[in-house]
Amino acid sequence: MVGGGIKHYIRTFLVGGIMGVANIIPGVSGGTMAVVFGIYEDLMEALSNFLTNRQKRWQYIRFLAVLFIGAVVVILLLSRVLAWCFDHYPLMTVYFFMGLILGSIPVVVRTHHDMKMNMRRIVMLICGIALVVILALLQTDTKGQGNTFNYLNIGLLDYLFFVVAGALAASAMIIPGLSGSFILLLLGAYRTVLDSISGLTDTLIGRGLTDTMRVRLLILLALGAGIVIGIIGFARLMNWALKHYPAVTMYLILGLILGSFYQLYPGFTFNWNGAGSLLTFVIGLFISLKFGEEKAPKQTAH
Repeated sequence: MVGGGIKHYIRTFLVGGIMGVANIIPGVSGGTMAVVFGIYEDLMEALSNFLTNRQKRWQYIRFLAVLFIGAVVVILLLSRVLAWCFDHYPLMTVYFFMGLILGSIPVVVRTHHDMKMNMRRIVMLICGIALVVILALLQTDTKGQGNTFNYLNIGLLDYLFFVVAGALAASAMIIPGLSGSFILLLLGAYRTVLDSISGLTDTLIGRGLTDTMRVRLLILLALGAGIVIGIIGFARLMNWALKHYPAVTMYLILGLILGSFYQLYPGFTFNWNGAGSLLTFVIGLFISLKFGEEKAPKQTAH
């Protein structure tokens, strides 16, 4: 349920943090993390109805606010730690997320009472896999992105670009298996956004609001506006699909999740690093399965 006591909101805050961190990692899906921790349908319901359902409006707003605050706080506090993990232990970190994602599959399968395969559902499964694989194949070398961005020579069209980029990335953020950061990579905006986040944290710790920092803040505000537009609009579509075509939609989501392994898989090395990666994979799998048992999914009817 979207509502609940203090324990529920603490859990929601922590899940929001995990989703926030996931959304800044190219290839890792915040939507998948919502599935992993059993809040995906609640999230779609709240995003779709908080403006129109007067009876539950404040219940939805509280849920979304706690989730959002968790995401923002953890991004600001742990993004550098996560970057350190990827820099020093990339294989172990990726395998941990792969374990989390694999453990979410039983949650998806149990979400609907009738998940028997038929031709239409198999087609949607394949479409979901194919979509993520195609996006992964489109990825190019983006190491130089953002390094030459001129923060002192930015106009209205540039800010509009970040609004559009935010809307497109937000659509991916709430689709399991698709990464909002990956969309920013494809649009050439990922490094600029990361640099802007870094500039915001520098400002918060008292290093001063320079002209460049001010522009970075405006970029994040433009991106945030786009994200709000994209999430609210796309959440309505997903909520409608889950209500009217639940099993077909869950097969599509399952395909997106399975396809994300193609995008994420970093290979394997038979050494101590590989052994550590297997350990982090098992830890991620255990956490995912444990949360899946704790948060039993809704049984969606036809």
